[in-house]
Amino acid sequence: MRGLLHSLGALFLLLCHSQLAHSALDIQVNDADSLTNAGVAIAEPMMTFYKQNQTEGIPGKLTDTWYIAGSMFMTLIQFWQASGVDTYNSVVQHDLMFQAGENSDFFSANYSQWLGNDDQMFWGLAAITASEAGFPEVSNKPSWTSLARAVFNMQINRWDDTACHGGMRWQVWPYQAGYTMKNAISNGGLFELSARLARFTKNETYAQWAEKIWDWSATTPLLDTNVSAGLTWNIADSTSNEAGCQDAGNNQWSYNYGTYLAGAAFMYNYTNGSPTWLNRVNSLLDSTFTRFFPTSFADGTILSEVACEPILSCDRNQLCFKGYVAMWLAFTSILVPSTSDRIVPKLQGSAEAIGRQCTGSANGLDNLCGVRWHQDGWDGSLGLEVQMSALGGVTSNLMLLGRGSPQTIVENPGGAEHHIDTSGDERDPSKQRPITAGDRAGAWILTVGVAGGCWGLWGGWLRRSRFGFNVVDGIFGF
Repeated sequence: MRGLLHSLGALFLLLCHSQLAHSALDIQVNDADSLTNAGVAIAEPMMTFYKQNQTEGIPGKLTDTWYIAGSMFMTLIQFWQASGVDTYNSVVQHDLMFQAGENSDFFSANYSQWLGNDDQMFWGLAAITASEAGFPEVSNKPSWTSLARAVFNMQINRWDDTACHGGMRWQVWPYQAGYTMKNAISNGGLFELSARLARFTKNETYAQWAEKIWDWSATTPLLDTNVSAGLTWNIADSTSNEAGCQDAGNNQWSYNYGTYLAGAAFMYNYTNGSPTWLNRVNSLLDSTFTRFFPTSFADGTILSEVACEPILSCDRNQLCFKGYVAMWLAFTSILVPSTSDRIVPKLQGSAEAIGRQCTGSANGLDNLCGVRWHQDGWDGSLGLEVQMSALGGVTSNLMLLGRGSPQTIVENPGGAEHHIDTSGDERDPSKQRPITAGDRAGAWILTVGVAGGCWGLWGGWLRRSRFGFNVVDGIFGF
């Protein structure tokens, strides 16, 4: 009897496993067709999750978050350029432009009262990615470059000299928790956006801002380059105005390193090989490799979000980071060719690991990816974020095959920038708007109208009450 129960139990476990895992994706890292097929297989469930998690069907708005859809569009645009697969182009084109909002600056009144600078920044990166990829423009709408420029203009207007002699606050409005903090992703993200705008447009103003953001960051723990010999640079997650931006929330997140690295790579290319920027790129590569490619995972060739991945505690934001970093590493390899020999084995090792991880099956969906790329076989995690991260990892390898080089205005003249007036979106929603002469005139007209209406109602009541009508019946006709 005990043997029979043991056999039945083993059979049950086997059947359960067959519902959870399929064969690994066959990813050949030097074969574009293999990588493309893997990307398609990973994107399909991701887009199912996208449709299932839209807030009341609003294009580009996910439940309980906003920016993640923007970063998903950024990933899909990069995948399209690198693979040629245009299956989702119409969705990306429409929904990305829809979320630019009424003033075409990714700061819609529907969300602006609770957005952080990092939220808006990711949509700016999606827009500049569209320009660099030559993604189709939308007729009778601003160019993608113009949208990225609008984000840049709004954000540099928030550059805060009142504390720590500069820097971007994490949050936009004083009533938000985190407003007194300055964090790496807001500053590193704006640095990257500035550097990419500089290279795409050939406009020196963007490059000057990139230099300014880098220089300020390096005075704080957000970009600690003053390390002892033999140690790597350190990027803290956050610092506070109260401490003069000298304290550190020192959680180590890969995307913080990735934004500064990508920005440095674009600046190296923009400056035609500046030795200063080359040193910065190499130093950041050393830091990224040391922290996020543990030697225990295939000799340090598999990317890992080490702060949360080991115990599967990553939140939905952190689940996305590796995909961004993989694509930014690919940009670095392309724009700074001397780094290629160091970067390529790590991106290839990560892609091969993704192929072994994305074997899950649940809720009618296949090719589900988990968090732990280093683990052979699906780890049971599922959702849009892990699919997007894996798609970024696969896309990075397609980029390495010469299919993802970022264009400039020379290659994509249709992406020219134009000014967008963002002043209407830069008012603190917690403060009342100053009363204008037009408001006073409007108030007088409204007052006269209300008074006239009340007099008419009062007269009607008097006439009807004399004939014995009920007051409510006489006035309102119910």
